[in-house]
Amino acid sequence: MSIQAITTKLISTLGNKESLIPIMIKDGVDSASLTYKSFKEGGLVEGTDRFIDEFGTQAIWIGGIPFYKKLIDWSAYKLAKINPAIDPRIIADKEYATWASENAKGLMSNSKTQTVKSALTDSLKDGGKLAKNLYKGKIAVATALTLATFFALQKTKHKKTKDTVINEIKEKNSKQPQYTTFKSGDSKVFADMNNYTSNQPSFKGVAQKVIDGIMFNPVHNMKIIDAGITTERLACSRNATEFCEHAIKEGGFLFFIYGFGNLIEKGINNISAKVFKKPIELGIDVLMDEKFAKALSNGTILSDIAKMPAKDKSLTEKLNFIIQNPDNIVVQAAKKSKLVSTVKDATGKQFVDTSKYIDTKAIEALAENLKDIDSKFKGSGETIKKFLGKSKGLKVTSVVANIGISCLFLGYLIPKTIYAFREKKTGSTKFHVAEDIKKNNNKKDLA
Repeated sequence: MSIQAITTKLISTLGNKESLIPIMIKDGVDSASLTYKSFKEGGLVEGTDRFIDEFGTQAIWIGGIPFYKKLIDWSAYKLAKINPAIDPRIIADKEYATWASENAKGLMSNSKTQTVKSALTDSLKDGGKLAKNLYKGKIAVATALTLATFFALQKTKHKKTKDTVINEIKEKNSKQPQYTTFKSGDSKVFADMNNYTSNQPSFKGVAQKVIDGIMFNPVHNMKIIDAGITTERLACSRNATEFCEHAIKEGGFLFFIYGFGNLIEKGINNISAKVFKKPIELGIDVLMDEKFAKALSNGTILSDIAKMPAKDKSLTEKLNFIIQNPDNIVVQAAKKSKLVSTVKDATGKQFVDTSKYIDTKAIEALAENLKDIDSKFKGSGETIKKFLGKSKGLKVTSVVANIGISCLFLGYLIPKTIYAFREKKTGSTKFHVAEDIKKNNNKKDLA
């Protein structure tokens, strides 16, 4: 694979709004920096506590829903004889389902035993009611089990930290001669170990409503998990200071992961379009495509766009156009942008995978972006090589800036803010939870 191909794939992945990779990178930087800071300020006890919390949560956050969804695919879907590869949005639309079934060819992209047509037929039984309910149930159950796993992690982490601190106290006491005896009435000086959490602030979770836009987008799926994890983290806080620290961490994380990145992207896109006269809404895959460069150079983009069905035409007409016009630049760009999925039959011939949903509105928006860049190129007075070279450079800058600036804030600003708050609140950057355990240990714990 060439350097250009590797670069294109990397930037395409990092700039994809529906990809989890950019989120994973940002979260990894956030987790690593907080863990390092915890070891530095709080020693082994806090460092271990933070490591389990951050990287255990990351594993559950990233892998929880996919893992439980697979289990449901292997169990409930098999029992119901429904192929999970069929997108439920197809089943929900009668016109779309009819079109998908009529144009199904070859084998399922993820199956060697069932054709697309056969899978669609199974999914559409009784109006697709079973398939739709199965999918809704899968999302709900996978989300609930993922959050339950995170809750178990929190409880396990808390117990491990408590046991570690108590064992340190026991070891320290065993090395010192014991001169003091206590009368029965003196036992009140020892607080119940569990009391240090009894006055923790309460946190009521926000009701979560699963909607189509969330269910079908992996990044939006993560937002549900993030909301649940934030709620559980705050609810499981071991004292008021930790509650506030979690609030700073979670609030900053959610902002820089989901909000700030979009602001950076929009800002750079506006600067590129207004200052440099280079619209870069198109993905890097399209900007790097030789067929796109040729169409832009030959001035055939507008004529290809003109051939598309009007926006008020039927869904069937729009979908048929995509299948019947594989050489149209809009269709080619849609495939490059992953708006249209393709598979190959037994002969190696490529065709549109009708088991995957095609968002015709997104393709119409793509056509508008193609029209915009065509207009900017014609008015630039530049060669195609120079124009696209600058556009690609600005696109790469946009993606790298998005990741880099977010990582800078997540890796530096949030940890610094958390420990500055802790020092102001407690007078020290030491692990206050461990200090609470030491103050509130009792005879039972030390036995």
